Amino acid sequence: MLRKIFVVALITMLMAGCGADKIVGTPDKAVLAYAQISMTGDSPNMQAAGFTDEDRNAIRKNLSNTFVTSMANITPMSDAAAEEITNIYFDRLKGAMNFKVTLAKDDSDRPVVEITTTPIDPAESARTVAAQNDELFALIGMVGKLKSEGADDAALKANDQVQALAVAALKNYIDNIKFAPEKTFSVPCAKVTGSDGNVHWAPADADAFVNFLTGR
Repeated sequence: MLRKIFVVALITMLMAGCGADKIVGTPDKAVLAYAQISMTGDSPNMQAAGFTDEDRNAIRKNLSNTFVTSMANITPMSDAAAEEITNIYFDRLKGAMNFKVTLAKDDSDRPVVEITTTPIDPAESARTVAAQNDELFALIGMVGKLKSEGADDAALKANDQVQALAVAALKNYIDNIKFAPEKTFSVPCAKVTGSDGNVHWAPADADAFVNFLTGR
């Protein structure tokens, strides 16, 4: 389950091919926007990367769906519960991850930005969440009892106690996310067409960029 929680929205879906139009924004602000929106669900620098409100909402919905999927074998989650745990997750990362960016190489075709932050430490996180999760066991027990009494998915989604326990169980995982010491990563940038229709800079290797942020 913890691995699923680490999955962030695939920012590659926002990276389409680009034309030869004038580039809007700077590489450092664009990289900062990608880091912020993919890890904290929002960014004051969205325009620098060509993100729209629809992109931000899609990223948050993507993570919300990840939580719903992670609990699917135990109980369905209501939309309100999924939104609550999504906010808890993003708030946790927002409070723990600060991003510093500098333009390391100014180039008209392939500039390089250095980003410094405290990435997620999956190994240490997995070790700490291995401890007993009382809320999870309580949830499993409650759902089992309700199902034996005839409760279906609709009833479980409408049960406030079930949904509160689902949120609490997931919050236990989130609270135990650990972060590595501060690290710096070089991000080569490429020209892309943002959702706003303009050409912007973006990490050339989205997978490597996200892997750095999530400690993979």
